[in-house]
Amino acid sequence: MSCSYSLGELCTFSRGASVPRARMYVQGDYIYIHYGDLYKGFSLRVDVDSPQKKLPFILKSEKIREGQYLHDQDIVYVLTSETIDDLGHSFLFNNPKGLPAVAGTETTIMHITRRDLVIPAYINYLLQTEYFKKLLRQYVKGMKVFRVHPDDIAHIVVDLPTLGEQAKMVSLLDVLFEQHTHT
Repeated sequence: MSCSYSLGELCTFSRGASVPRARMYVQGDYIYIHYGDLYKGFSLRVDVDSPQKKLPFILKSEKIREGQYLHDQDIVYVLTSETIDDLGHSFLFNNPKGLPAVAGTETTIMHITRRDLVIPAYINYLLQTEYFKKLLRQYVKGMKVFRVHPDDIAHIVVDLPTLGEQAKMVSLLDVLFEQHTHT
């Protein structure tokens, strides 16, 4: 049995912090997830304990708002791009040790607030589907740079199976993802 919810009922959305590359370092106070790095080296998730590529850092002297910090199982969403096809890339942020981290320029953080209804990894897989990207594209604005506002995403309705069914699907999809990335 499934129930329908708008994403706004399941998540909150925050814009990432704007820090230029010149103020990103090999070491620092906060891991910094820059949208440009997401396109090169990450495909579905960012695993802090074993990243697919080195993660940059920023210093705590940067002006960071509370909503720009990333927490374990948040989703980093790219909602600004030069091509419509690049819109909507999402990455599950796996940070089980809770290392201090910040989402960067041109990213949106989806923080799952209703974990009693949805598993964050399930939402991230759902965001990868062509069906969802089709729904997302109806909200695209812009001519040279394309954007989707988080308020628009909040209106998209998704059907959620039970948590048990979600867990089974995530387990299966994780196996398929791992097989695909190691071949």
